[in-house]
Amino acid sequence: MTNLTRTNRQKKTEQKFDYQEALRDVARSMVRLKRPDRLLKLITRFIDRQFGLHHTSLLVHEPSKNRYVFVNSKGARRVPAGLLKFDSDHPLIRWFALPRRKTPFQEDYLLLTDIKKTLNKAHFRLAADSRASELVKVQKTMEVLRVELVIPGYFKNDLVGILMLGGKFSGRFFTSSEILFFQTLAHDCSMAIKTAEYNQSLLEKNRELENRLQEIEKLRHKEQRTYYEIIRSLAEEVEAKEPTVFGHVSQVEKLGMMTARELGIDLSGQHKDILSAALMLHDVGKIGVPDHILMKPGSLTPEEWEVMKSHVEKGAKILEPLSDFRKVKEIILSHHERFDGTGYPRGLKGEDILIEARIVSVVDSFHAIVSNRCYREGRSIDFALQELEHCAGTQFDPQVVEAFIRVIRREIAKGRIDVAALQH
Repeated sequence: MTNLTRTNRQKKTEQKFDYQEALRDVARSMVRLKRPDRLLKLITRFIDRQFGLHHTSLLVHEPSKNRYVFVNSKGARRVPAGLLKFDSDHPLIRWFALPRRKTPFQEDYLLLTDIKKTLNKAHFRLAADSRASELVKVQKTMEVLRVELVIPGYFKNDLVGILMLGGKFSGRFFTSSEILFFQTLAHDCSMAIKTAEYNQSLLEKNRELENRLQEIEKLRHKEQRTYYEIIRSLAEEVEAKEPTVFGHVSQVEKLGMMTARELGIDLSGQHKDILSAALMLHDVGKIGVPDHILMKPGSLTPEEWEVMKSHVEKGAKILEPLSDFRKVKEIILSHHERFDGTGYPRGLKGEDILIEARIVSVVDSFHAIVSNRCYREGRSIDFALQELEHCAGTQFDPQVVEAFIRVIRREIAKGRIDVAALQH
């Protein structure tokens, strides 16, 4: 491109350029672009295309190393990104970063022509507080980089970056409107960079917090699983206290899961774990019932019966630390409630009783009837099923009884249930 062509393009640009509309376009881009590196490339490319400069460069603060780096540059005399790095004590950085002191320049920008004019004034060079020596170093830096205009970008009192502009191909000076435009652009860009840094910092802190919470959750889950295993062992200890009911827990768990599937209950994920735990731990509270009551061969006295009934509340108390299994606690607390509302400990009725508790009630009672106990021998499966049918609607949920009878008869017919083991 010839100098004449560039000059003509520059004249045409200056005549038609709408600064306010350009700033609005850049502002919209800032909102859209979340990554600072892409925003900086957009700014340098925009200035390079619009103003016909020898080069446009951006020097941006790198917080982790407290230095300023050329992150982007466009034009024939561009500075390769990352090649030059200015420490915080570099003359150009110090000029803009230090607290404002009296200077010959009232504006927050530097024009090379203004610097040269000022330094040629003897009274300025001789003034005690003129900062002339600093300004000489700034001039040298601008000349080496072939920079005509330097504009800082601040966020509050922090110097975020510096916009460095080479001369125009047309040879014309920068107008006050152009300088004001560049100042606004540098200010808005600094705010966008700081906002992006802040958002990135928040994201990193959130990720770190999420990772820590996940670690805590894993530890908590591990502790709860350990506690659950201890409780399960306690349930087995309860069973071991009554040799005649050996296998009751595992049989009740198997029968209960079969019944739930027959009823079409969701057994995916934790739903299965909750029901399984409730079936296995439903009598864990009996660990707090004295042996002379638990293994008494005869009928219990009214006082002993009250102690025996307390096992549901004791079981719920034991399960309180298992926050993942809060529902298990509620199931265990309700598995001796009756469908007609005459059960214990709260006298719940019908569908106020959890469906899982209604299932436990049916399968627990069935297995208690067919199993040998210290106070009697086990009865036949047919007798037990008749008892369930007889008590459907009073003690038991009729739908649960119906589903249980249907599935157990089907499973026995298919040979999937060991009747001898069931009646052990």
